[in-house]
Amino acid sequence: MRKKKPPEHANHERWLISYADFITLLFAFFVVMFAISQVDTRRMGRFTEAFQKAVGAEIFPGRGNTLLPTFQETLTAGAEGENRQDESSKELPSELKKLKAALAALSQRSEILQGLNLLQRRNELVLRLSDNVFFDTGDDTLKEPARAMIHALAPELMKRDVDVRVEGHTDTRPISTFRFRSNWELSTARATAVIAKLASEGMPPSRLSAAGYGEFRPVADNSAEDGRKQNRRVDLVVSVDVGVDPEEPVKP
Repeated sequence: MRKKKPPEHANHERWLISYADFITLLFAFFVVMFAISQVDTRRMGRFTEAFQKAVGAEIFPGRGNTLLPTFQETLTAGAEGENRQDESSKELPSELKKLKAALAALSQRSEILQGLNLLQRRNELVLRLSDNVFFDTGDDTLKEPARAMIHALAPELMKRDVDVRVEGHTDTRPISTFRFRSNWELSTARATAVIAKLASEGMPPSRLSAAGYGEFRPVADNSAEDGRKQNRRVDLVVSVDVGVDPEEPVKP
């Protein structure tokens, strides 16, 4: 005799699966919303557009009544903000304007400073000098014309409330000697040599710093000799101290 199949009991807890999925998605949504609340509006705009494409609906429907700006409005506001920032950064501080005018006049009167180029980088003044005036190939010893040039520049720098960061640069030709295993080491040693000379002229060491970038910040094409010559340079980047708040220990 065939056994009767026991009757199937209805699963009254099946709704818990859907409920658990819903709660998980809701939790993930609020985690993402909390995370993006810590970033700028441009990132919020990118997230909003991506989310709307994924779900096929607007998160904040009704243009003009939304809690957040639309993606296009965010992009427009961000672009305008960047343009305003770029325009404001093109203005040199008054102290650097005076220094630029003084050095331009000094270079006209002094043959020592004939190789000096005055450039502007954002709100910084760059005094650019070719490395062949400063150093022999593969060496970090200051040549006499370089020492005379720094001697002429130092009084103008010292009379003003400015900071000087000396940047050493090379071309892409590799170097591997007993003293310098790479262009990084060579460029850093050259920047340090200029710093030492500025300090010996009376420039406060607290206003001096050195950086060596090797061949990694070229201003011209390294495939030609003329470009390599431009890349082998020493930059004295002059800036105005904007002030730094004193460091405080982080509370646990």
